[in-house]
Amino acid sequence: MARGVVLTESLIRRLGEVGVRAVCIENQATDDILVREIVDERTKVQLLGMTYDTLHELATAQFTPCVQPKRLRQSFAPVVEDVIAQLKETGGAGDQLSSVYVADGELFHHSVNVTFYTLTLGMHMGLTKSELIDLGIGTLLHDVGKLCVDSRVLQKPGRLSDEEFEEIKRHAQLGYDILTREGDISARSSIVALQHHERMDGSGYPSGLAGRDIHLFSQLSAVADVYEALTANRVYRRAFLPHDALRMIQQDHDKGRFSDSAVQAFRETISIYPIGMSVRLSNRHLAVVVRPSQNLQFPVVRAIEDQYGQVIAPYEIDLANVADIWIEACES
Repeated sequence: MARGVVLTESLIRRLGEVGVRAVCIENQATDDILVREIVDERTKVQLLGMTYDTLHELATAQFTPCVQPKRLRQSFAPVVEDVIAQLKETGGAGDQLSSVYVADGELFHHSVNVTFYTLTLGMHMGLTKSELIDLGIGTLLHDVGKLCVDSRVLQKPGRLSDEEFEEIKRHAQLGYDILTREGDISARSSIVALQHHERMDGSGYPSGLAGRDIHLFSQLSAVADVYEALTANRVYRRAFLPHDALRMIQQDHDKGRFSDSAVQAFRETISIYPIGMSVRLSNRHLAVVVRPSQNLQFPVVRAIEDQYGQVIAPYEIDLANVADIWIEACES
């Protein structure tokens, strides 16, 4: 579509059919809100494509000429290094993650989202460039074992039986076995697949590890993995609001399940309502996030449409300072 084309229902439907989940639109009420991408579109598309291809190829052991098992790190390292450089330049996922938030829970989208979050945490904690590259590769491939699990169980809309949950839990060991068997991936990258469901109090799986027995990479990815999963739509539920997901993580942290340093880094770096995100308020008005407030859970927003989709005179609200209006949904 050329610039200036008016979006119609049929155009929106067609965009969805070809996989376009978001477009930039012109709106005088929000022209002054500058949305800065944390990672440019070219790099993001390249990373999504590589992750999609590699996950499926690792799970089936059928490799294309461009992604050979012995060259996985060699293939991924330059792209991950590019992502790290862009995250450092733009301030990381704490500054802007709106274009990633619209993901729908697909495995390769989830993996890329978790990688952006986890790399931001790793940068905040002062990891070296080499460590960040290994962390990025590990998180991109951490769920490869799920492709070896019955898809009917993974996509089941209802409550899992004990047997079905045990089947899903196998993906951690399966993924680790795949990554250690194939390619030149480092041990600290592979360990993310094995340990990202371990919990600091020993309540996780597959080995029930606790405390320092869980690798730092896995401690960081555990928090990012849960947050991203909670804020994405699933076949069995709609996405949780970001502040509700953060509250749930904090509750698990209070029970000793997540690392103190990982949760602290997350709270200090991740802006859960990034600038430019569209939200539906409790008064049914559509608003756009303008800037963070003192409380990252309650940003400053600008209302632009009423409950009927009609344009209104824009007005701003600092949600941290009002009790009778709140965010009810994130529009995507």
